[in-house]
Amino acid sequence: MRRLASTTSVLMALLLATVAAAPGVSAQATAEHPAVGAWIIDATPQDATDPLELLTVAPGGIITNAGPEGTAYGSWAATGEQSADAIILIPLSDPEAGFIGYATARTSIEVAEDGQSFAGTYTIEFPAGMAEAMGAPVGQLGPGDVTAQRIAVEPMGEPVGPLPEEGGPEEPESPPTPEASPAG
Repeated sequence: MRRLASTTSVLMALLLATVAAAPGVSAQATAEHPAVGAWIIDATPQDATDPLELLTVAPGGIITNAGPEGTAYGSWAATGEQSADAIILIPLSDPEAGFIGYATARTSIEVAEDGQSFAGTYTIEFPAGMAEAMGAPVGQLGPGDVTAQRIAVEPMGEPVGPLPEEGGPEEPESPPTPEASPAG
């Protein structure tokens, strides 16, 4: 019994050492990774008409994505000094059926040396029933390409006018109405 306890202790110590040494596991390791920040992403760089999305990569492995389908959430982990893997769950709903499930996007990215952009590939997996209804195979589809530009901080500029009043944009002033001429 004593030998089992010491073997378990050794295994737990090895497991903890392995987890501590794994890339991207600690909050400190993720806080210093160049992927951390706010990004404008293009999940279809080959199609200039598709809308761009906003992505926040936070220390500790958290991702928030805002796109045409709404807000999505996920996790990420560093896989190297400039690289990371992520998973993002995108809630899907139908006006008639309600909540359908989550589309799951999985991605691998490489941040540029200057830290101002990244590029990578991704797969997307739809809920099985939805994939079948679309005539698509069930499982991960792809790969697709993704690119991103960091949202840079800009100083406030010189205002060109006042903020609109609460309730909407200001209406232009009407020109004065000319007084009626006396009938003569």
